[in-house]
Amino acid sequence: MSLNAAKAELRSADRSLSNMKAAPNFEIFEEEWRDFLNCIEKVWNKTERGCQSFRDKFQPWQGQFSRERKKDALLKYVKQARDADNHSIQEVAEVKPGSRTIDFVNPKGGYIESMKIVNGNIVEFKGDPIVVQDHPPTVVALKVKNNGNWYNPPREHKGLQLKTQHPVEIAELALTYYRNFVTEAEAKFF
Repeated sequence: MSLNAAKAELRSADRSLSNMKAAPNFEIFEEEWRDFLNCIEKVWNKTERGCQSFRDKFQPWQGQFSRERKKDALLKYVKQARDADNHSIQEVAEVKPGSRTIDFVNPKGGYIESMKIVNGNIVEFKGDPIVVQDHPPTVVALKVKNNGNWYNPPREHKGLQLKTQHPVEIAELALTYYRNFVTEAEAKFF
């Protein structure tokens, strides 16, 4: 027995992640995201199969990782998004439209005496200083429903806040976690 099959899935997941980053459009991006979700779950399954001949030792060791997969927001979401993709017709990502925000420089707020907006642009403004920010369209992971339960895109992983809910950030963190899982399994059992 070996972990070669699990390592092959890690390479496939890594390739899907690279393809997500280089995707020329959302359709291809989403296909690669779905492929990533499937590959990363197969890493788990193929590691189990590779350790089948000594499962009496492997399963207790694997328990810490099993608990993390059930409790950690990112790991739980990745598994549930994969399940939603395989067992339903749910979407697992979408393009969030771009937007423009207007805030006061002073975080406590301010006063606007007058403001005129033409074609989405401020052409006249009198009042306390403001900051206008344009936010381009971006891809976000979507909440999924499995067995009557909703699973929101993660906001943290291993106690650290995620910067975004972008599938690339989620995939990078998941790939790191599962690489570590396979590396530790190989060091312990092979």
